[in-house]
This record gives sequence, C-alpha cells and structure tokens, in this order.
Amino acid sequence: MKKLYTLIFLVFMLAGYTRAQEKASLPNGTLRHEMTPEESLRKGEIGRNFIETDPPSGLIRNVAEIDRVQGALVRYPFGIPISVIKEMATDIMVTTIVASTAQKNTVTNQYVNNGVDTSHCNFLIAPSDSYWTRDYGPWFESDGANQIGIVDFPYNRPRPNDDEIPKKMAEMLGIPWFGMNLISTGGNYMTEGLGISSSTELVWEENPTQTHDQVAQKALDYLGIENYFVRPDPNGTYIDHIDCWGKFLGPDKILIRKVPLSHPRYAAIETAAAFWANTNSSYGHPYKVYRINTPQDQPYTNSVILNNKVLVPIMNSTWDDSALAVYQTAMPGYEVIGFIGNPSTPWESTDALHCRVMGIADLGLLYIKHIPLTGNQPYEHDWVINADILACSNQPVKNDSVLIWYRVGTEDYQAVAMTNSSANHYTGIIPSQPGGSVIQYFLSAADESGRHETCPLIGLADPFTFNSVYTDITAIPDTLWFRTMEDAEQGKISQLHNYTNGDINLISVQQEGSWWHVDSMSVSSLPQMINPGDSVAVRVRIYLPLSFSPLMDFYIDSMEVLTSQGTQHVIIMVNQDLISRVQEQQNATLGDCYPNPFSEGTILPFIMKEASSAELQILDLRGIVVRTLFIGKVERGSYFVKWDGKGSSGKVLPAGIYYSRLSSEHSTQVKRMVIIR
Repeated sequence: MKKLYTLIFLVFMLAGYTRAQEKASLPNGTLRHEMTPEESLRKGEIGRNFIETDPPSGLIRNVAEIDRVQGALVRYPFGIPISVIKEMATDIMVTTIVASTAQKNTVTNQYVNNGVDTSHCNFLIAPSDSYWTRDYGPWFESDGANQIGIVDFPYNRPRPNDDEIPKKMAEMLGIPWFGMNLISTGGNYMTEGLGISSSTELVWEENPTQTHDQVAQKALDYLGIENYFVRPDPNGTYIDHIDCWGKFLGPDKILIRKVPLSHPRYAAIETAAAFWANTNSSYGHPYKVYRINTPQDQPYTNSVILNNKVLVPIMNSTWDDSALAVYQTAMPGYEVIGFIGNPSTPWESTDALHCRVMGIADLGLLYIKHIPLTGNQPYEHDWVINADILACSNQPVKNDSVLIWYRVGTEDYQAVAMTNSSANHYTGIIPSQPGGSVIQYFLSAADESGRHETCPLIGLADPFTFNSVYTDITAIPDTLWFRTMEDAEQGKISQLHNYTNGDINLISVQQEGSWWHVDSMSVSSLPQMINPGDSVAVRVRIYLPLSFSPLMDFYIDSMEVLTSQGTQHVIIMVNQDLISRVQEQQNATLGDCYPNPFSEGTILPFIMKEASSAELQILDLRGIVVRTLFIGKVERGSYFVKWDGKGSSGKVLPAGIYYSRLSSEHSTQVKRMVIIR
C-alpha cells in the first residue's frame, strides 16, 4: 500500500511538472520570461563562471536609454512584430541575433517581404536562448578617454548562450568589454545618464553575498553611478522589474504607472510615485512625475526610446490613446508610436516591448553634459552656463559650433557662443533680463565627425526654462554715465527700488569715491526699511576738475549699496561718448579680450598708432586697480598681453566682472571681462 501511495504521488508530481513545463514555454517552443522549473533547480549556475575585469578607467558615464543610439538589438525567433523592426530600420541599424547563416537568410527574406529597409539591418550569428535582449543585452559606458565600451554582468537566468551575447557584441562592434560581477537584468535597471540609476530590491536579493554598499560600489566603479536608488517593487509580481512600473523619460522626468483606488497594488504604486516626486534629480530639483493609467495592468511603461522616437506597447484598449498622450505631454518633440503585440507573443504586464529590444549606443556619441538653470534665478547678474562636450568619435569639437540658444518670452532665439575654458569644458553667458522675464534656452554643438547634437536632445521643442526674479534692491539705472559738463554739474540719480514681495532693509550707501560723492538722498538717514514697490533716490555728483575738457581721463568706479539681502553696485563712469569728440587724437585702441568669459587666462590685444607712454590695468567691479599688466613707453604696432587671472599679490582672483583699462597720452579705453571659476 505504501508503494501505491508513493506511485500515485509521483504521478501527480510528474503531471504538475509537465503542466509547469507547458506554462514555461511559448507556442513556438522558446522559453518564457520567468525561469522554468528546471531552470529554478539550476539557479546555482548563475554567475558561477563569470570573470570580473577591472572597471573602465577615468571619469565613467553610463550611457542612458534617452541618449543617442545607432541601433537596436533583437533576436530571432522574434518576440516583437516585424512592423516594429520596420519602423526602427527607417532610422537606425537593427542587429538581429540568429543562430546560423540559414537563419540569417530566412530573416532577410522576411524583412524584404515586409518592406524592412535591409540596408539598415545586420546580423550577429551566435547561439541564444531567448528573445529578451533587454535583460541579457549589453550596457554601455564612456570612459575618461570618451571611448564607448560595454559593461557586462551575470544574467539572472541560467541561460549561458544569452549570457554570452554582450561579449559577442563587444567583439562585433570592436569596443572594450568589462565584466562587473553583479547578478542583474536589463529590465530591472534604468539610468538617466548623469549618475543616477534605479532598480528594485531584486538586485539585492540576487546578490546575497554582497552588502548593499558593495552593490552600490559596483555601480559606481563600473558605471559611474553616484546615486543608486534601490526600491521595493510595488507591483508584487514574479518578475520584480522596474520597467513594469517606471521609466526615466529625461534626467528630471519619470513615468510611473497609475491604477484605480480599488486595485490591490494601489497603495504600493502611490508610495513609489511619491518617492520620486520627493527625490531630487540630477538637475537639483524633484523629479517631474508623469502618471499613466494602467487599470488592467497594461504594460505602457514598457516602452523603448530610440533617439527622437518612443515606441509604446498598446493593447487595443480604450486606454491606449490616453497612454500615448501622456508620452506626448512629457516628451514634446518626440514621435510617439503605439504597437500591438503579435498574437503568438502578446504584450504582457510583466513582459512587453522594452523587454524585447535593447538599444545600441552611438559609438561616436556626441554628448552635452549640462546641469540647467531652472526655477527662479536672480536678475541682478548675467547667468553663467557651463557644459562639458564629450566627443566619443575621437574627432575634435568645432569650437564655433558650441552655442547657447536663448529667448526671452516669445521673442526669437538668439545665439551666444560658448568658450572652451579647459579640456572638454565650455562656458557662456545669458545676459541678465528684467525680473519677471521667462527665459528658455538649449545648447548645441558639433564635431568634425559630422555629428550635431543639442541639449536637451529635442532642444527647440523642449528647452530648459527659468524665471528671472528680483531678489534685492534694484538700481535704476544701474550705471550712471557722465558725458557732459551739465551731467557733472547737475549730477545723476539712481532709484534704489524694491521690486520684491517683502521688505528690504537698506543698510548703507557708500558716500564717496576718489572723484565722486553722494550729494543727496530721498531719505534722511540709514538704515531705512524699503517696502515692496517703494524706492530711495540717490543723487551722485562728480568732483569737477579745475579745467574740465573732453580730454579728461576715462574713469570707472562703483557705489556700494548694502542691504539685508546682499550687496549691490551702481557703476559710475565717464564713457567714450565724451572722448569721441577727439577720437582723431587717439593714439591707442584697446580690443576685446579672448577668450571671454575665461577661467585660466585671457589675451588682451591693443594697437598703438604712434609711440607713446601707456598703462594697461585690470580693475574690479568697484573700480579698484587689482593688477597693472604694463606701464612704460610703447612703440607703434600691435600688442598682445596675456593675463592669468591673478591680482597684484599673485593670488587667483575670484569669479566676477572685471575691466581692462588702457591709458595713453591722449585717451583711455575700458573693456568688460568675466572670470568664471
């Protein structure tokens, strides 16, 4: 009898195992996304023979899905409709994994018969186990030499052929391969390209011999990830992949699924959305969270971004149009296209388009790394824009192509050149605009390989935006020009106006300089509280020389205004309008320095029309001489004087606005410069 019970038990076990095997296979006999029961017994094989290498060298950057790609990786037999491949091949190279030359010929015939542009198709002939190229496919990085390489990892399935694909891709592309001993899967990893990545806690669970800190260290060493957010999986499914509920759409944009209140995972999904809404992005402000309705667990977040296109899995349901509309709202300028899955390999809530397509980074990637100005920015100064231009093509960047394109309100865009201040670093300035202005901008660059890039990727359609706001007393005008004898006698008035919404305490106003003084003010004493909308008028006069004539020197100075919010300066100067009357007598011309702005040093050019004594000086914003570069007799000719950005003491001067002043026997000229640190 005991033997009979044992036999019956074995029969039931065998029947159950057979049903599990049937469930673990697709109609065409390929594996399912989850492990089969047989694979579950072989989990100990995962990563057993993986060889870890040294990480890439230098400053490492993990290439993001939202970066420029040159191709996409798929596998035959397919898990996606050929219509998706046809769409991808209109713009990029589609690499298909096939097992043999015979399979290659079969696939080529299918492509031709379905109108696929085969000039944009190539093949990797290699054995594979499944079509989830996202899960086992290569991750891309750029190193300190701006060379693209592949970072590989032990695939979290005992599927050795799939696990070898990244290495074979590196050989095919002719780029370095790096082994990172961290069991993982592409569907459970997303990165935004500026040092932030995220996965679910599955990455911890599948690496039990490594601490959480060790997992984060691997991400930093091999991928340059400084903030690795490992989060609970709100879906509670077998797969635990982050692409089933969330997706980076930009460095400060993330898409999170949304379900009705009655859904059993509602609370967990809302907790996930709240986390990202309260977490700072690489741009320094919280993520902009976009929600997409998935009431029946539609896989809308499981999409693929390929340059300026977003391919979205749709389900032929009433929710499809609203899902596509969310992408269009979040990603203006992108072409958003929906695709229904094959009947034999339909999209599932745990396995859709993103799982079955892997982007291949542009090996000559031209990348503009930039942290944008956002929110409210003080109007009082020009805005400095910094960017690193990474040219992975090994071709030089065209310096005259690195531009800031900006506009104020609805005006036309204007271009401002950026200066190569050091190595890959470029700087430029958006001029200060009145408080209340809305400024939009994007960056552009090109290299000698023929690549041209913008930042953000769809620059004109989705520019960076910030607001110019008043944060302190505003001097109107902020520069007092003394051009005539009448100006000198009557004085000039600057209104210190409070445009802000709060009271500002005017603590002090500098009363005099070397050749000017405050003649009167509209208040009897200081400190003085200035209410919103109120002003204090300050009249400035200059000390008249005994003999006032157009030949007087070109003076520059500033009046310091100290408030509870900070320090402002009103520039006081006699400009070239006064000395233009005798321009024919000028014997020297001061040119603009270059580069400008600068950080390490700049060249100051000037021309002497005749031999004369001359003095070339550097003044700060207060009009104080901080360095004399030259003084003495100068012969007729052109001269170029280098300034290293240091003061008379040899110390590096702080960032800010400075002036070069050339004084000769018959004229004085001044030019503006900006130091950026």
